[in-house]
Amino acid sequence: MKRCLWCKLAEGETTFDKKAHTIPKSLGGQNYNQTVCDNCNHFFGNATSENRYSIETALKETFCITRQRFLSGRPQKRQVGKFKSIFFDVKERNGKLRLVLNKSFQFKTEFQQQLCRNFKRGLIKMWFEEFDRQSKSNIGQDEKFDIIRQFSRYNFGNLPVIYFGRKYGIFLFTKSEAETPTLILNRMNYLYENEKFTEIEFLGHVFGFPTAQFTREDFDLYIKSSFEKKTDFFVNAVLLDKLIDIDFTLSVMDK
Repeated sequence: MKRCLWCKLAEGETTFDKKAHTIPKSLGGQNYNQTVCDNCNHFFGNATSENRYSIETALKETFCITRQRFLSGRPQKRQVGKFKSIFFDVKERNGKLRLVLNKSFQFKTEFQQQLCRNFKRGLIKMWFEEFDRQSKSNIGQDEKFDIIRQFSRYNFGNLPVIYFGRKYGIFLFTKSEAETPTLILNRMNYLYENEKFTEIEFLGHVFGFPTAQFTREDFDLYIKSSFEKKTDFFVNAVLLDKLIDIDFTLSVMDK
C-alpha cells in the first residue's frame, strides 16, 4: 500500500493523483516522486498565508539565477522555466553578474532570513524526494528522517545548511543538465556523507545538511571530516543565514 513520504497517510486516507515533481517543473525538473500525496504536493507548490509564496518558489527563483548563467548564449531546444524573479535583480557590468535583493525587500532583515529558511526547506525537500525516488526501497519511510519531515513539511526546528565556496569556476555537467536539472547523488568524490549528514551538488553548488538527529559534537566532526575532502577544491564553509551567502551568480567563473 502506498504511503505518503511526508505525512505518512496511506491510500484511502489521502490521494495520489497529481505528479509531485522532485525538482520544480518551473526550474526544468522532469522527475517526480510517486509517494508524495496530493495534499503535501499542494503545500510545497502553493503560497501559504504566512509567506505569500511557496517553498518551491523560494527554491526555484534562486536556482534560476544560476541556471540563467549557464544557459546564457547557448541555443536551447526549448524554453523551460525562464528566469523571472519577484525577489531579486541581476545586475550586469562588463559581462559580470551581481545579485541584489529587490529594493522593496533589501532592508528587511527578517524577510531575508525567512526567505533563506524556506529555501533550505525546499533544498532538503528536493533531496529527500529524490533520495527516496532513487533508492526504490521505501527507505524514506524510516523514522530517522522525521527530522526532515518536521522541518521541510511542518516548519518545526531549524536544520543547519552549509554552503561550500568553490576555489575554481570549473563544473562537471551532463549535456542537458542546465536545461533540465537533475540531482545526481554522490556524483563527486569530494562530497562527504555519514549516517547523520549528507551533501549534494546541484547546478554547480555544494550543500551539506543533517538527515537525522545529531549533537554538536556530531556537527563539528562532520565539518572537519567534510573539509578534509574538500581542501583542493573549496575555500570555505558558510552556515546559511541569508541567501546572499550563496554565490548564485557564480562569480567564481569570473576569476
